Amino acid sequence: MQNFEFYLFAFLIFLTTLIVLFNSSYAHLDSNNTQVWKNSQHNLEIQFGYKPEKPIIDTFTNLGFSVTNLQTGEHIKDSIASVTVTNGQRLFKFQNMSVPEGDFSVDYLFPDDGTHQVLLRLDRNDSIHLASFQVFVPHQSPPTPLSDSQNVMIILTLLSAVAVITIIILRRK
Repeated sequence: MQNFEFYLFAFLIFLTTLIVLFNSSYAHLDSNNTQVWKNSQHNLEIQFGYKPEKPIIDTFTNLGFSVTNLQTGEHIKDSIASVTVTNGQRLFKFQNMSVPEGDFSVDYLFPDDGTHQVLLRLDRNDSIHLASFQVFVPHQSPPTPLSDSQNVMIILTLLSAVAVITIIILRRK
């Protein structure tokens, strides 16, 4: 019985490790569709990316920004940002966000498909910078629950836990 509990414990640790590794990301701007805006006069570079890569209508999309010194690559500190998202008809604003370390993001629900413009205003103590980026939201239906790999991992974990508990209960009888 002790060997069984040891193997069960080892299996659960292994499964937990897989789930954590599967859902982890280590990049500072975690996006496959990075756009870059540069201002050599003020020595400034702004990187923009969004996740998921193909935004879905009425589902949160993370809009990420990284503000760095163009020459050194170091993050620009202590700025105030405002982000405006528009498709030419609708307008949504995130205003007066503190950016103490150069990286920040907002979560936005795109209401329509098509091309959306993301406008960034970055206020620094010595200047104001404006940058513009594009996000294309394809026309699509929302994914089914089992098409998302995270949901499949959650279901497998729950099924494994139920199986383990059932085996433990049956062995104790």
